[in-house]
Amino acid sequence: MENQTKPIEIPNLGGLITTGDLYKKGRFTYSAWAKTAQRIRENAPNWFFALEPDPSGQLVWMAPNNTGYLMGCFVNVITGVKLPLFPYAITDNFNKAIDYKDINANHIQNSQRRHLCACACFSFGDAFELWADVEVKDLDQPKEELPEREGVSHTPEKPDEKPDENYLLPKEINPDAKELIVRDLRNSPFKDQILKEFKSHFKLQVKEVTPANITLSEHGRFLRLIMERLKEKS
Repeated sequence: MENQTKPIEIPNLGGLITTGDLYKKGRFTYSAWAKTAQRIRENAPNWFFALEPDPSGQLVWMAPNNTGYLMGCFVNVITGVKLPLFPYAITDNFNKAIDYKDINANHIQNSQRRHLCACACFSFGDAFELWADVEVKDLDQPKEELPEREGVSHTPEKPDEKPDENYLLPKEINPDAKELIVRDLRNSPFKDQILKEFKSHFKLQVKEVTPANITLSEHGRFLRLIMERLKEKS
């Protein structure tokens, strides 16, 4: 039983949004994408939103009616866990899907930010109140105390509120995450390039990347990002 795979822990961000996170545009209420990113960083550490390229390597996918859409998901850069993909149509200011041939860089940028918000609701329940028409907590209401999480520092809400003074100190890597990274590193065909970048980034004098060198969460995060980048380029 000791070798059983541990269940994936997916953060639940439901109920965190407050009226201070919202803004009005016309008849509708929105949460700014930057506020969404802040909630994710504070309450779902190591989870990052990523766009999935289509089979030809393009970020914009083509729908059957020749309009465009994005595919994205959240990925844990420490464990490598990838949540289910979520589609998002690229639309104009009137919420009408744009023809594939007319999509430009600005459309992609704006849609990616909106996609982040929609996918955060789909994956983590973030700001579900806006989608389900549930009343959002008032900013002045007493806030529920959230349990302390290792490696997470909450953004100060007042100018004179100071974060945990130890939040910048290096954190030890999770043993399970380390095991996954070591396994993937062992099977990687890019060991020489990974070693070169690892040594350069952390100013180390080592002949290979071994488990003994991977002691901090930052080591794991860096190695995971390198392996994903090299894999995409191959």
